[in-house]
Amino acid sequence: MGNAVSIADAARVLLAANDILILTHRRPDGDTSGCAGALCRGLRALGKAAFVLPNPESTARYEPLVAPFYPESAAYEPKFIVSVDLADLGLFPDNAKIYQERVDLAIDHHRSNPLFAENNIVTPEAGACAETIYDILMAMGVPLTRELAEPLYVAVSTDTGCFRYSNTTPHTHAVAAACLSTGLDGGEWNRMLFETKSRPRFEMERIIFESMEFFEDGKIALAMLYRADIDRTRASMDDLDSIAALPRQIEGVEIGLTITENRDGSAKVSVRTTKEVDASALCRQVGGGGHLRAAGASFDVFADARETMLRICQAVYHG
Repeated sequence: MGNAVSIADAARVLLAANDILILTHRRPDGDTSGCAGALCRGLRALGKAAFVLPNPESTARYEPLVAPFYPESAAYEPKFIVSVDLADLGLFPDNAKIYQERVDLAIDHHRSNPLFAENNIVTPEAGACAETIYDILMAMGVPLTRELAEPLYVAVSTDTGCFRYSNTTPHTHAVAAACLSTGLDGGEWNRMLFETKSRPRFEMERIIFESMEFFEDGKIALAMLYRADIDRTRASMDDLDSIAALPRQIEGVEIGLTITENRDGSAKVSVRTTKEVDASALCRQVGGGGHLRAAGASFDVFADARETMLRICQAVYHG
């Protein structure tokens, strides 16, 4: 376990560093991608050599936030490693595992984070990790330009469900307001992020609503995303992004459970809850983690995920 540091400490550490490589987590979302893009842009504004490690699971929606900052050569040897929005060593992409024991600074907002880096700043009170990135960049004296504001805004908007989730705080809105003050078109970004969907995405949503199961008098909603359906609809990981939020939208549901079958037969579990249930506590029982209202876990066998997660979730209502 490494050191826990403050915003000011993290800023000092980064100001003293150079040849910096930034890591994102597996199945990168808007927060980790936006954090990486914003931090790299900010470091470069200060004249530092900084890059983002390409993520093999990056999607078309979020890759533009980081693609301009990929190393020009695969032989690039960084001197300083930063991870952003990475809650655990198990979330390192395959090509980032060589850096697991070399992370100099971890910037995160998951309360389950074990402080795996030499220096760690973990802010569970933040709705998005990008809020902490913003604070660090401002502490470093980086000018907030429109180009810098765009990845920050995407990150805070996506991780708070367009500012609808309970993790949204006054600070979340303050960061968003600062981004909007640069002339950024928040309405257009939110339309692209939350209203525009592909045909495969609509087809997957139809399948989910037709096959969703309910337990404990409707308090638990279970959605199974089978590989056969994903392949038949030609849905990409980008299409499946945010689908985990659908079960919780149904009136009376307190635990929304979404289980996605991966190509190798393993499973990705996403849990979304209301204020009555701690999602992170449920996922920690199977080695996962996350936030109070949104958490996840992985299983080696898809069928095992359904049985185990249902048992864990139903135990909430049976003591």
